Amino acid sequence: MQVEHSLEQWSELASTFEAFFSTYGTTTLSDESCTFVADPRKVETAFSIHRDGRFTASMPLHEVDARVDDVIFGMEEKTLQCKGAFGEYTYRIPQQLIGA
Repeated sequence: MQVEHSLEQWSELASTFEAFFSTYGTTTLSDESCTFVADPRKVETAFSIHRDGRFTASMPLHEVDARVDDVIFGMEEKTLQCKGAFGEYTYRIPQQLIGA
């Protein structure tokens, strides 16, 4: 199942973000941003999206910082796809968290 939200659907996006990430680490939600941070003893990774469209993702060996228009949560695939003028970026929840 996939769930897609635009930035204009901020409250729905934040609710889906919480449901998607809360099992795998710490989530922090506000009127301006949603942030996920994993337990660094398992794997160092984080993902944040801001209401103005900025998003950042970090994992071992890479980091991205861009602007997004639409976010697609792949619930079964454990992916978060960001689409915007920059193109597309897919964040995958690391296996270390899924199997932990």
